[in-house]
Amino acid sequence: METLALLGLGVIIGVLLRNKGRLADLTEKATTVMIWILLFFLGVSVGTNEEVLNNLTDLGGQALLLTLGGIGGSIFCSYFIYKLFYLKK
Repeated sequence: METLALLGLGVIIGVLLRNKGRLADLTEKATTVMIWILLFFLGVSVGTNEEVLNNLTDLGGQALLLTLGGIGGSIFCSYFIYKLFYLKK
């Protein structure tokens, strides 16, 4: 519940400050840095989990299939949305 509350608060603050160009640039940079930090700690968490490391080949194969499925589905849906909304008739 806290996650949704924080997301909602962020949206409200974003709407109130949307015309502040410099603040938007700062927010974008801060978001990028925070994503890098989260990815780093995710890597540390995976690296210290022996069960994950022992099953990395199985998990890697499943992750590859999920990734390819997600990319394929995105391309498929994007093609039809493009044809429906953006292609001149």
